[in-house]
Amino acid sequence: MTNPKPPQDCADMGELRAAIDMLDVALVRMLRARADYIDRAVELKQVNGWPARIPARVEEVVVNACRTAEAEGLDPALVEGIWRDMVDWSISREAREIPET
Repeated sequence: MTNPKPPQDCADMGELRAAIDMLDVALVRMLRARADYIDRAVELKQVNGWPARIPARVEEVVVNACRTAEAEGLDPALVEGIWRDMVDWSISREAREIPET
């Protein structure tokens, strides 16, 4: 992906929307890659006898994302909601193969 124009360089809504669309494609591709790592986690958790949900790890992931959001000037509450949904989805994906405890 080529980098979209910075927001301040977008002359009109067409350019702005094109840049947002480019970012959306990149986000979806990163989510796809994250799902691949979740699939590998299933294999490793099965080998180790670990459950799909590990509460301490869930909180660690969310806290890390919120810290990053704050450092980047993004609303941590927004990021927390998105990450909790994403982690819940990931655990559901894992739980198809690993029983939750």
